[in-house]
Amino acid sequence: MDGYKKLENQPLKFVLAEFRFSPVMQIAEYIPKIQEALRKQYPIEKTQSEQTVQVQPGGIAVSTVNRWAFISADKKSAIEINQERLVYITAEYPRFDGFSAACKQAIETLVDIVEPSLILRIGLRYSDLITIDDGEEITELVNEHFGLPSCIESLGVARQHSTDTFLRTDMGGLAIRTLYGKHNLSCLPDVQGLPISISADATPSERIILDFDHYWEAKDEAASFKTNDVIERLATLHETSREAFWKVTTDYARNQKWA
Repeated sequence: MDGYKKLENQPLKFVLAEFRFSPVMQIAEYIPKIQEALRKQYPIEKTQSEQTVQVQPGGIAVSTVNRWAFISADKKSAIEINQERLVYITAEYPRFDGFSAACKQAIETLVDIVEPSLILRIGLRYSDLITIDDGEEITELVNEHFGLPSCIESLGVARQHSTDTFLRTDMGGLAIRTLYGKHNLSCLPDVQGLPISISADATPSERIILDFDHYWEAKDEAASFKTNDVIERLATLHETSREAFWKVTTDYARNQKWA
């Protein structure tokens, strides 16, 4: 056993894995086959367009990029694809093995149909929402570093306190971001437009969002897009992300509140 037990009442809101590959400019031609391969598990399809801006020697170039989302019937899991990345997102996280298997299935579909040449970046993001109940202190649940600094506590009631920490890891980089205060957000503002359904609260309450974003980048090395290699790198990213959550949260939170 690895010593990390499953938390039955885990505060996790969603998990996202991103796989960036060498651009496939004609990706739209492959979408019908991808949809056919995924439609039984992800029957809801949505297409969106977004503009990208590139600074070039001759000026600024604005282009439109389409992305396609294939969403499960319960809207708790989805696969997003555009010309240079595949993203798997879920609000229903079993343990990592189950999550990894779903990622592998999506990647195998991409490889079988599109055959991307290179893997450029792999990212793994966990977002947790921790609510502080009446009678509880934030320091009972997370390390005191992520709460309101004690030197200014006497000045007023904390409405918002955020932290943004970046660590260089053996795999690449780990960003740990938090948002503490009295608010009704379920996750950080930059991910409000996810294709899956994430439960929201209408009434503000004392809470802290923990966001762990760990990534690997190919940089100057040319890494072929091989499914097993990609999944192995994802597993290594997970190990550090899991350890980070264990270090940020308290024994009481894990062994009692979320057990």
